[in-house]
Amino acid sequence: MIEVKQRFRSIDRILGAKKPRTLNAEFDDEFMWLQLRQIVELVAYSAIAADEERYAALRQKQNKNADYRVDGKPAKVLKHLSQISPHFLPKSLGFMLSQADGTKHFESGPEDAVLERLLDIHDTAGQHLHAINPFNEKNVKDLKIRRPAARMRIEKETRYLKGVLWDHVKIGLKFPLGSSPSELESPEQAWIVKFGDPETEGVQMILAQGI
Repeated sequence: MIEVKQRFRSIDRILGAKKPRTLNAEFDDEFMWLQLRQIVELVAYSAIAADEERYAALRQKQNKNADYRVDGKPAKVLKHLSQISPHFLPKSLGFMLSQADGTKHFESGPEDAVLERLLDIHDTAGQHLHAINPFNEKNVKDLKIRRPAARMRIEKETRYLKGVLWDHVKIGLKFPLGSSPSELESPEQAWIVKFGDPETEGVQMILAQGI
């Protein structure tokens, strides 16, 4: 999560600069698309940690020789995770309210993490990170359309990802020994993550136990 925050800060520095930081606005956009793509990838890999044993069991069930530790395609990782938990994506948190019994209640946050949108951000970012074959007229035409709108789209997706991740909770499910990875259980642990001051690299993480 510290790396996610660092990548947000890199984007913010470019968006807030009066002149292109790379001396070329299009190169600045490419750099920011790279950060957005890697943020989505970090979300995917960090989501494994909350249900690691369950995820490993699913991959073994799908393929006896599967080693989840070498899964390298975030889109597939997220789709695998969707099969083992309804809480596979981070959940945005709003204000915290103290209850009369001493417990804490969080309001819903500003954005909902949606698998299709995360995959679209990842895919769109990839389109901006490859050189275009100049002999392919369609690709050249698409690039001319895509580039002028890139900065507005970057700003939009950065706001969205911040809305999802800046204050969020990631929930892990119980996984009894020998059970099916697709058999849902009650939440066991929750990681509350708060990015805090955008000017610092610090991230606060609180581990909550399921009851």
